[in-house]
Amino acid sequence: MFQYNKNYNYLPKELEGYFDGEVTILIVDAAYRGKQIGKKLLTKVFDLASKDQMKNLQILTDESCNYQFYEKLDCNKIYEKLIHNEEKGKLGNIPSEMGFIYEKRLVK
Repeated sequence: MFQYNKNYNYLPKELEGYFDGEVTILIVDAAYRGKQIGKKLLTKVFDLASKDQMKNLQILTDESCNYQFYEKLDCNKIYEKLIHNEEKGKLGNIPSEMGFIYEKRLVK
């Protein structure tokens, strides 16, 4: 797990302290996809964060996920980086993938 966190800790220095909160993993089982579950969960997270006076959230994702899903919820991609898989076999079989940071502004 330590190596996983090291691989996927790709927040650039200029964004440190910028976000009020973070969504790092949102996975809906394949058998339940297409039923709006992810949208409902994330909308609830946005509502709760807003009630807690948070102004903006970061969402970490990568190209192995349906990252366009976040764009449909008015999140903006603000950063991307090539991530090298340093534990091939444990963290999948791909050598590298693109990682993305999306921003969800909660204050209008």
